[in-house]
Amino acid sequence: MTTSLTGRHLVRFSADIRAHRATFSLNDAEYADQILKISLNTFKKCIQPDGEGLSLKRRTLLSILANADLNPRSYGLSIALPSQSSPFGGYHTSDYDHLCGRFFLYRRSFLTARNITCSILDIRPSENHDCLTFNELHYYVADGGVRDEIHYDGNVHMNQERSVLSMPAYFEGQVRLTLVQPERLGKSKVKMRGAVLAFGNPKGYWQPTVSGVYVDGPVETKVAHPRNLCRTILEGAEEHANLSAELARVEEHTTIMTPLMWAKLQARAEVA
Repeated sequence: MTTSLTGRHLVRFSADIRAHRATFSLNDAEYADQILKISLNTFKKCIQPDGEGLSLKRRTLLSILANADLNPRSYGLSIALPSQSSPFGGYHTSDYDHLCGRFFLYRRSFLTARNITCSILDIRPSENHDCLTFNELHYYVADGGVRDEIHYDGNVHMNQERSVLSMPAYFEGQVRLTLVQPERLGKSKVKMRGAVLAFGNPKGYWQPTVSGVYVDGPVETKVAHPRNLCRTILEGAEEHANLSAELARVEEHTTIMTPLMWAKLQARAEVA
């Protein structure tokens, strides 16, 4: 989504940015990066717009206005700036309507990684805070043959510059964190890829466990209970191959395990 400035509003905006810039003993590149949190090229467009006007992504414009302490109404904009003191990132839920709904959340089984569990992730605006909230339902038969049902819920934290959803859940002294990056496909389709840091006991004792996650949706369902949508996709099933490929992409490109990166560098050094 882009927002445009033209005419007298653009002239005033450019002048105010230049005036704010003059209060800092930094070069243009440092000012753009450290103060406005934008690229040098975008900064130059703001102070030297062409005759056609200035069009910026809504998120970029909000960053400039907030960091330069400028009032959007001064430039004919009926938008609200994010709250800088918000513990959730100060984003506006209306900008992320496409992330609301019911999603399938897939991950490999913690014990053997052979099978893939399909859980339910619901995201919606919070009734108590200015942010999104999430609810996860995990209902599956573990590799050890035990039926398990776990619920997680909490608020969605989001750094607007990074577009990463952080979903921490707290349960009986435990903290579980899911981090995903959303990718919007068309008007109504969203895929999210990332990782979950939780606790598992694949070696017979509890220890930190990281698993790649793949989220797909929103999905339209009319089931009586989301539990009926949860399932385990067994190795060898037709659906398993496609989901395994998606998770392999997450594990190789989306999540970074620094020890593995170091190991690869060592291996290359030894070959050389």
